[in-house]
Amino acid sequence: MPATNSSRLVQSTMTSLRILELIRENRGARLTDIAQELDIGYSTAHNHLATLHNEEWLVKENDMYKIPYRFLNFGRSARQNTPFFSIVRRHASQLSNETNMEVEFLVEEYGRIISLIDITTNAPGYTNVDDGWEGIGIFYYMNNTASGKAILAEMSEKKIEEILDKWGLPGQTPYSVTDRDTLYQQLEATRENGYATAHQEVHEGFENAATVVKYPDNGIFGAISIGWPSYLFDNELDQRLIKKLMNKKREIEVEIAKASEDGL
Repeated sequence: MPATNSSRLVQSTMTSLRILELIRENRGARLTDIAQELDIGYSTAHNHLATLHNEEWLVKENDMYKIPYRFLNFGRSARQNTPFFSIVRRHASQLSNETNMEVEFLVEEYGRIISLIDITTNAPGYTNVDDGWEGIGIFYYMNNTASGKAILAEMSEKKIEEILDKWGLPGQTPYSVTDRDTLYQQLEATRENGYATAHQEVHEGFENAATVVKYPDNGIFGAISIGWPSYLFDNELDQRLIKKLMNKKREIEVEIAKASEDGL
């Protein structure tokens, strides 16, 4: 996580960003909501909202401010500018077709993970209509997801501690891992097995397994995961799925290495 110097931060910009985040989280907000929630004056809130609206970073419907569609353009650009994105997307689609499971590819950013690819076609518990955006752009805490644990297991203890100090270990379901000792035990098991699992830790009734995909220089690229409803397996994970997951990881890494050598 980048270090910051508070003397160099622009407080007005930070307020505007917090307003955008508040509006996003609440799927819209009024001036009074923003002023009260952020504990700022009504005139201050109005000035920020008027500026953001004038510059087309917000839309306004009656007295409700909302996030505009232009942010889709930024997200699309970030996603498509991800190195080797087309390679990973093709392999993720293949893995979903081979397993009939949800397949995601997630990357770490500022101590959380975000989904770049989420394929649910033919996956149990989902409709067969996959618009390619089912779970795209969703942030997850790393302690509650198989992908997060797989990535954490490849990090130094110092980096892990920085992330946990920043975000804590939030519990999203009764099954979430909320203490560090248990998490570190799971990370050690992940290193030994080569993959991580999560059991109903983000959503009750949903489980997944994930493994890290690395760059040719051994740096962490992201994690590829397969997910399924809990009812599919009684007590024991189907190791055939894990084998397919690990094989796909290797295939992606081989293709990425070749693409790097070819300068693609």
